[in-house]
Amino acid sequence: MKARTIAAAVGTAALALAAAGCAARSAKDLLPGAVYAAKVVPVYRDAELTDVLGSDSWGDGPDSYTQGQTWYFDTGDSQKKVLAFYEKLLPDAERKTNDDGSVTFRIVPAGAEKFEYVQVTVGEGEIRIGEHCRPGKIRG
Repeated sequence: MKARTIAAAVGTAALALAAAGCAARSAKDLLPGAVYAAKVVPVYRDAELTDVLGSDSWGDGPDSYTQGQTWYFDTGDSQKKVLAFYEKLLPDAERKTNDDGSVTFRIVPAGAEKFEYVQVTVGEGEIRIGEHCRPGKIRG
């Protein structure tokens, strides 16, 4: 009898862990350190985070310096399917088709300062979510 109780407890624990692994992951969890991106851009449901890189950008003006970060994701879904997801969720975003066939959506979030924005680039099998912020906002 005790063996059945232990087996049932182990089985229940395994199911709970499996369910936690299948639970929806929030953009905040998938975009660690995000200032704006996690609030304005959902991460595609089957995307797998593969890398995070930081950047510095200078424009032509004296106050155009920004710091950025980009999260790289792989996805097994087609570019067409992923584009449909972001087109539906970001209907007011500026949209640009790049030379390599990828498509970039650009959003200026509420409360953003001059030169700050979030962008999502969808290519075949990959998604890049990035943000550019005024100096000092990005931690890490």
